[in-house]
Amino acid sequence: MDNKSETQKSRISEGEFRHYVFERQELLDETRRFLEQAGYEWKPVDHVGFVQPDFRTKRKAEGRRFEIAGLLRESMDEAVEALIKLSAIRAVNANIDCVLVLPPINEYVLIEFLMDERGRWYFGMKDAKISMWFVNPDNRTTMCVIGGPSDREFLKHFFMSQANFDEYMSMRALHLIQERLMAEEEEDD
Repeated sequence: MDNKSETQKSRISEGEFRHYVFERQELLDETRRFLEQAGYEWKPVDHVGFVQPDFRTKRKAEGRRFEIAGLLRESMDEAVEALIKLSAIRAVNANIDCVLVLPPINEYVLIEFLMDERGRWYFGMKDAKISMWFVNPDNRTTMCVIGGPSDREFLKHFFMSQANFDEYMSMRALHLIQERLMAEEEEDD
């Protein structure tokens, strides 16, 4: 087995659910490479309101300015805290695309997280217009699994750009919406 294969294999955590393990700097470096390839310029990482994102970028196209602010997390265990901060950024500046960057995780873990409490995190991300990207530095791939950028030209740069997790979630969302409505009716009684 060659050195690259050994490195990639060592990054996969074996346990109840397999997931990739990357350090924050590796995720940041690959995110930077990806965004620069898509035509975005790196900006100083100034606070947006009370939150300092891990990265900020901008791109001018067709007379419009697009800006992205993101937070990097190494696992889903850190996702809630990051989503709260990204929501705060969006509250201060609704024109910034906010992104949670994670290494690729097991689909089951993602579904369980998004469906928790009748879809609280999924609907919260959709309402706040927060995107979730899976970044794999070894493969040099970035996949947008939830949401999407306001810069529609940017979509073509994502790995498997036609396969967005939102499509799967929208099928499940109808069931979740029905559950929420029934719960609200029960609370009103």
